[in-house]
Amino acid sequence: MSLKTLGKQSLIYGFGHIMVRLVTFLLLPLYTNIFSPEEYGVVALFYTFLSFMNVIIRYGMGSALLKFYVPADTDERKTIMTNIIASLFISGAPFLILCHIFRHILSPIILGVNNPELITLMGIIIVLDTIWSIPMLVLRSENRATQFIVLSLLNVGITMGFNLILILKMGMGIEGVFLSNLIASGILFLMCLPIIGKRFNFSSLSLNRWKTILKFAIPFLPAGLFSMVMEVADRYILKYLTDLSTVGIYNAGYKVGMLMMLAVMGFNMGWQPYFLQEGKSDPKGNVFGKIITYVCASFGFIWVMILIWSDKLMQFKLFGYSFFGEEFYEALPLVPWIALGYLFYGYYILLTPGIFLKDRPGIAAWTRLFGALTNIGLNFFLIPTYGAWGAAISTCLSFFFMAILMNVINNKLYPIEIEWPKISMIIILLFVCYALTKSLGDGIFASLLISIIYPLSLLGTRVVNLKELVGKSK
Repeated sequence: MSLKTLGKQSLIYGFGHIMVRLVTFLLLPLYTNIFSPEEYGVVALFYTFLSFMNVIIRYGMGSALLKFYVPADTDERKTIMTNIIASLFISGAPFLILCHIFRHILSPIILGVNNPELITLMGIIIVLDTIWSIPMLVLRSENRATQFIVLSLLNVGITMGFNLILILKMGMGIEGVFLSNLIASGILFLMCLPIIGKRFNFSSLSLNRWKTILKFAIPFLPAGLFSMVMEVADRYILKYLTDLSTVGIYNAGYKVGMLMMLAVMGFNMGWQPYFLQEGKSDPKGNVFGKIITYVCASFGFIWVMILIWSDKLMQFKLFGYSFFGEEFYEALPLVPWIALGYLFYGYYILLTPGIFLKDRPGIAAWTRLFGALTNIGLNFFLIPTYGAWGAAISTCLSFFFMAILMNVINNKLYPIEIEWPKISMIIILLFVCYALTKSLGDGIFASLLISIIYPLSLLGTRVVNLKELVGKSK
């Protein structure tokens, strides 16, 4: 499998994943122009908790599916799918019941407002999302790109369409956000049922097989949980130490900075199947060092674009409306630091082949626990003094420290020949671009100049070799 193949897989499946996660970004013009910062704070906590619970309710089954499903034959794939889906249905039911029973208690804790019916809606959304996410992974594993993209785009279109109808047309406010997500989740669940049905067989239910799957999956629960703590803890700590308005403003900036995270996770959609396959023929992972260089260079370019252009695009007005409502402009300086944190997370992702190939999922949990504790500690230390700025810097530093720890561990677990001279040049170029933005200002000419300096410098220093990049060699 070539570098070109990896790029193609990441582009196809990453596009679908990015579109799903991009929904909340694309809805920023609606949310920040219609809702007050306090109202958007409630919406922010909704999406924050949604992401957090999706990880818990899935308890590593997504990672287990990729691990066992990709190399399995047809009959074994049916067994794997059957046991995973049955497990998620059985565990999802009591979760939904508990959400409904304790909705009056949970509403002010989770959402910061007393609206218990929203908790019940959120519980249904979480369970539906958990189930239909598994068929989407199956489509990735079976290389069914067309179905994957179609379903991903449908999810985006339905969610955005009903947000516009329920909020703008019907004036439902934040309740419209919840109902829009419920409708989209329900439709996607129904559309994925045929995919499940073709690969589900009650006779394939096996307690022993389920135990094997669960044994691999469970370590990814704390790993995923700690990752989500890094993503969401700042919102709840901000709410505790400040107010909902600050949460809303910070979350608006966070959504823009998360464009880097979307690039990282989009790449990872092709990266995981790639290294699982490549690891068979190249157990020493000789090709991975070169991939790390090219991917870090690409992530660096995305960060430079966010650094230079995000504030201009967010304040650009069309028909009297900007992408960001004016009440949220103070979040814009936070964006590059949040994006930089996710660049560091991208480097962490690049070092994960050893976790899968050496069957050491516990390492993911420990490194992300370290990141989560670092993030929480820094938030409590910095937010009282610096507010939303403290949360942004905490995010950046915690991802940096987590990446460094993973690098140290990976040197012993699964050594990769990282091209440090080229990586160092990428880091230097990022510093140069940041310094130029401060010295040249944010004018259009200066921004265009900096935009081309980075890629031309990569080519000039031979960090990137176009012939090598598009070639068939590994």
